[in-house]
Amino acid sequence: MRPLAGKPLVDWTLEAAAASTLIDHVLVSSDDAQVLARVQPPMQALERPAALAGPEASVIDAIAHALQHTGAGWDYVVLLQPTSPLRLTADIDAAIRLCDESGAPAVLTVSPTLKPDRFHGTLGADGHLVLDPGREGEGVVLNGAVYVGRPDRLLADRTFLTDGTRALVMPPERGQDIDTLYDFVVAEALMPHARAFAATGMPAVRR
Repeated sequence: MRPLAGKPLVDWTLEAAAASTLIDHVLVSSDDAQVLARVQPPMQALERPAALAGPEASVIDAIAHALQHTGAGWDYVVLLQPTSPLRLTADIDAAIRLCDESGAPAVLTVSPTLKPDRFHGTLGADGHLVLDPGREGEGVVLNGAVYVGRPDRLLADRTFLTDGTRALVMPPERGQDIDTLYDFVVAEALMPHARAFAATGMPAVRR
């Protein structure tokens, strides 16, 4: 509910989902009354049990709970977390199309890493630096913006990241994920620029 660029954080995701041309039904699962109060028809609000809402709760269990309330027969589950406010409706629809056209069991969105792999490394126990030698291909990171999965495979494998999962690459400014106050401040600063980049087609990062 924290305001981001003038409205509650969750509203950015609700609006992006509502504008999708490929999503047939939007269900908002939460244990927070303020969040559920933001839900307007035809969206459906679903109160999430406490056992599925704590820090140790399973996202897959929350999805299973949601599916129980929407019935069977869905082609895909699309998980949209409110901590990705910069993702566009176009990103959502592109991920669904990729899953459908490729026949993949799932699609996850990723963003290019902001630094080449040769800049990444680890710190040893005694503080010494170990740089990664680099890997083949472009370095990417899961951004958490869009998860698409086929319900039967998702419930059987209990993960979106399974054999055959495909990746949809998003610009890094639209893949900003909020886990900390620092991330929130960055997302709010990026908001007008991310929309401008999307409108002009300009890349945010040049490698």
